[in-house]
Amino acid sequence: MMIENHFAQQLKLKRSEAAFTQQELADKLHVSRKTISSWETGRNRPDIDSLTQLAAIYHISLDELTGNLDESATTTFDKTKYAKHPATIITIMIVVIFVERITQLSTSRGFLWVDFLFMFAIGLRLLVSRYGRRLINSQIPFLTGEVAFGVLAFISGWFNLSAMGAGLNITCYVIGLIVLIDAAIQIKRLVRVHR
Repeated sequence: MMIENHFAQQLKLKRSEAAFTQQELADKLHVSRKTISSWETGRNRPDIDSLTQLAAIYHISLDELTGNLDESATTTFDKTKYAKHPATIITIMIVVIFVERITQLSTSRGFLWVDFLFMFAIGLRLLVSRYGRRLINSQIPFLTGEVAFGVLAFISGWFNLSAMGAGLNITCYVIGLIVLIDAAIQIKRLVRVHR
């Protein structure tokens, strides 16, 4: 009974991580909302075809979706934390850019570049928001944008060396480096999941 209960909770967790309502998921699987509800309460279990479709929708392996109790019970908290990780990183970047923008001295060219990075970061944040994940059911656009943002932020410090103050230069370097490291970690994880 505990394994059944854990599996039902896992199904519900994966659905909420993907930001789907029960009805939206039911529509994707061509089943009723009550069927999804019965899976998530443990009254019934999905058949193998439904499990395969669920794994594809959530962009995870079938093993990860149906993993044994010991493995999934110890990693559930980490996976939940990881799902919020990109949004947290980008939100911190937005705050840092905003604070640096209003506290540092620079030329108008330097401020325009920082404003561009600020708007780019807001766009990335929208991609990983709940609504963005509903519209774009893939990590590829976000990862592409994150790599582009990291490269632009890092390189902008060099190209705007004379147009920005030292504080904005250092901010651009550090933000670019952090975002590129984060993108590399996510790409590595994505490759590992799809093996």
